[in-house]
Amino acid sequence: MLKLICYEEFFVAIIILMKVFITAGSGVGKSSVVDELIKRGYTAYDADNRDLHLTQLEIKETGEPVEWPKGYVDWSYYSWNANENRLKELLETSDTVFVAGFLGNQEKLYHHFDKLIVLAIDPTEHERRLRTRPKREVSDDEQNIQRKIERYASRMEKFAEVATGFVIIDNTEPVKQTVNQILQIVNTP
Repeated sequence: MLKLICYEEFFVAIIILMKVFITAGSGVGKSSVVDELIKRGYTAYDADNRDLHLTQLEIKETGEPVEWPKGYVDWSYYSWNANENRLKELLETSDTVFVAGFLGNQEKLYHHFDKLIVLAIDPTEHERRLRTRPKREVSDDEQNIQRKIERYASRMEKFAEVATGFVIIDNTEPVKQTVNQILQIVNTP
């Protein structure tokens, strides 16, 4: 989408408004990137923010919403999915919008976005971050941490195979540098 802005009737600026999806595994830095984008005045959403009513845990086979289980989360049975109608509501704005998430149904949602960005870190750094971050999830026990590491590695292999349309950014640098790279990719001032 284009937005035209006139300055004192002499200059016309064309700003390209983008809808950007940022994905990465748990503990890779999506929430930190969203926080930095918001600090800089951008519209950005963390799909894990339950107050948005964007995502919910569902039974993979049926799509039936369920409460978060205690202990180990069997991702062969459950899926963390976004509600497509709610996503459309969040994207309906005249601003550039960033949405960050690692969703079970994200492949079905890519067509809503102009840019797709994958945050990447090496496996050692990923494990370090998962083990040292504040315990903010009920699934941050040892078994779930191991599964998150495996799931992220598997998804990264898949992204490498079908990387068409994705921009992969190394997120081992400080978050401000990562956000600078993202803004450069989407051509946002």
